[in-house]
Amino acid sequence: MPPDIFVLHDGVGLFAKRLEYSFVGGEPRYRIVSDNQRYTPYELTEEQINIIGRVRWFSREI
Repeated sequence: MPPDIFVLHDGVGLFAKRLEYSFVGGEPRYRIVSDNQRYTPYELTEEQINIIGRVRWFSREI
């Protein structure tokens, strides 16, 4: 099962991405992953990101 989707703010704007939590060198890091394969995953520290909330449900037109 993929990680949950969260609404995040990175100082520039809001976006919804999958969020993976890990430790790198003893420091907590967040790996930001998009469902769109054109966007490369990247990592941010706790200071670089603000988690607004978890997406519980979404709908889209087919």
